[in-house]
Amino acid sequence: MDLIERYLGAVRWNLPAGKADDIIEELADLIASRIEDREESLGRPLRRDEIGALLREFGHPLAVAGRYHGQRALIGAEVFPFYWFVLRVVLAIVAVIEAVETGGRAIVGTQPLAQALAQGVSEGLQSLLLNAAIVTLVFAIVERTGWLAAYLERWKPEELPVLRLPPARRRRPWEPLFEIAFGIGFLLWWAGAIAVPLMPPHSDVAITAAPVWAPLFWPVVALVGLRVVQGLVALLRPGWKALRAAILIACTAGTVAIAAMLYQAGRILIATPLSADAAQAARIQQSLDLSLHIAVIVVGAITVGQCAVELWRLFRER
Repeated sequence: MDLIERYLGAVRWNLPAGKADDIIEELADLIASRIEDREESLGRPLRRDEIGALLREFGHPLAVAGRYHGQRALIGAEVFPFYWFVLRVVLAIVAVIEAVETGGRAIVGTQPLAQALAQGVSEGLQSLLLNAAIVTLVFAIVERTGWLAAYLERWKPEELPVLRLPPARRRRPWEPLFEIAFGIGFLLWWAGAIAVPLMPPHSDVAITAAPVWAPLFWPVVALVGLRVVQGLVALLRPGWKALRAAILIACTAGTVAIAAMLYQAGRILIATPLSADAAQAARIQQSLDLSLHIAVIVVGAITVGQCAVELWRLFRER
């Protein structure tokens, strides 16, 4: 059996049964015509390796047979832009929800921090994959039913909603400058170079840091220093999106980790009575503990939400 017969046999094996004979006959004529033209131009019969090269020009038998099948793509080119838009929106919403849930679990949960984060990442990936599969299935059904094609044939420009194009959002230069200045000022205060009292003069109580802050001194320095680097990169190299995203994720993870440690510590600040009696100082301490517990949760949730928003903006930047 020569190369051409083997090639046609491989193509025929993967063709629709009802059309195979006609397609093979047409393809055989096309190959014979191509060989005849090539031999005429060379003035001699083609060698076996030259016939093999000519058949490679036609393509792999599976690829050739695939051209004679009906639609094989799960989502066609006309539907794909709608699918891609909806998929990104759905995954962005799911990612924000999962990030907030993971941050909340890490802060207020009873699990160790690493275990809570690992569980959140695992569940988040599963949720993203599930929602991506659902969106893909829905648009595959839309593709097969032809509903969107019928809609596209009927749409009219006059029916589009009136939407004003918003001006492109550009980050103001003072925003990273403020982050840098605030970070440096905080580090000076944190190191004791700047004295900022936590309570006004002549207060009935003195507010001091709880013991939980002692092991967090250097982690806080590292976190705020990373925030300063983030501002510098945004100011000097705004096009380094991958680095900006990595620093943003690292800052968010560090903030959530510190918030979780503060929440689990139970007491963040200590109210020591000066002129207040013990009962009044106890009430102040109780109110302080409750408000700070709530503040830690809110800060963690806001940090995670801001991280998701900033990552989306980085993704959308041109």
